[in-house]
Amino acid sequence: MECVDMNVSILLATYNSNAFLREQIDSLLEQSYRDWNLFIRDDGSTDDTINIIEEYVANDSRISLIKDDFKNLGAAKSFMQLIREVESDFYFFCDHDDVWLKDKLKVSLEALRNENLKDENIPLIVHSDLYVVNQDLEIVNNSFWKSSGIKPGILNDKSFIQVFNFVTGCTMGFNRKARDISMDFPQDLPMHDWWITINVLNHNGRVIDIEEPLIYYRQHSRNEVGARNVDLKYFFKKFLNLKIILKDHSRHIQFLKSINGHGYFKYYLIKIYYSLVRKV
Repeated sequence: MECVDMNVSILLATYNSNAFLREQIDSLLEQSYRDWNLFIRDDGSTDDTINIIEEYVANDSRISLIKDDFKNLGAAKSFMQLIREVESDFYFFCDHDDVWLKDKLKVSLEALRNENLKDENIPLIVHSDLYVVNQDLEIVNNSFWKSSGIKPGILNDKSFIQVFNFVTGCTMGFNRKARDISMDFPQDLPMHDWWITINVLNHNGRVIDIEEPLIYYRQHSRNEVGARNVDLKYFFKKFLNLKIILKDHSRHIQFLKSINGHGYFKYYLIKIYYSLVRKV
């Protein structure tokens, strides 16, 4: 599916990433679809991350290090800074500690491009299931969606997305229209993938669900966001931490109100409903 009139940009945000960065970039170099550019923004690493990036930049003209005067923006704003800097037809987020399967980009891009050809003014997202792996890339769960109770058929809705983010950013691709409507973001932005998905669904766009796992989602001691099994133990832990969870909910709802989203009643109505059906 090589296409010379199609710009494909992979966006990678790093921060003290030397432990797993080489494996991730190597998996990009081994993609079956090869007509892409990789843009990396580092968020002030103090380890060997920059040296590793510069080594790859020197050896492959498709790889660039984006330099700016911002430091320690955090993951969400670092990725959003990248989409502001990069002009492209299609974008793919990439986390520093995962590994992409060989056809990840090809499969995702084909689904995205086929929909984009119908109407490029419709904002589009594509995302997929993931293999959950340990730090040595040994599979511990064959489906992140099933283990986490993610049901895209229910959650792919502009009301549900405000309560449950079902699009995992490290599998996410989107077209230029989705990028353009998401460029302006609030300073208290929770996560980049969630923000773009809210915007796409609020603008009558489409989220394309690929049930096939296309990346190895690595779990390790430094995960900022990780996989979890939604089972009785999961709910018991939530009960024990109820005070902290309610505080997080309140902060979440205040953010939603700031963007004319759900209030307390609708938020909890959706949360209770989906908590009941997610493991059925």
